[in-house]
This record gives sequence, structure tokens and C-alpha cells, in this order.
Amino acid sequence: MRRSPLAAVLALLFAALVLGGNALLDAGWGSALRSIADRVLPNPEIAMWAPAAARGALDR
Repeated sequence: MRRSPLAAVLALLFAALVLGGNALLDAGWGSALRSIADRVLPNPEIAMWAPAAARGALDR
């Protein structure tokens, strides 16, 4: 059975991301990475939809 070269490339890329992320965390970049993630990823507390009755109370 011949394996796909794409799968090998994706596995290497995933390993590089994990090891690179761990190296950045160990180097003291954890707070910077967390700040970037907070700006890029949606915040579930803000992204949740409020019921129509509560929307008026939230706008005050």
C-alpha cells in the first residue's frame, strides 16, 4: 500500500507547529500568544446570542 505524500507533509507540519508552539511558550512568549489568540479567536461569552427580551437590557 502506498501512502500519500500529502499525509506525510501534514504530519510533519503538525509536529512542527506543536514543537514550535512549545518552544515559544518555554521562551516566555506565552502571554503574547494568548493575547493574539484572544484577538483572533471568537470569545464565546461575546459571540453567544442573547434572547430578544434581553437585548434591550444589554444595551442600557
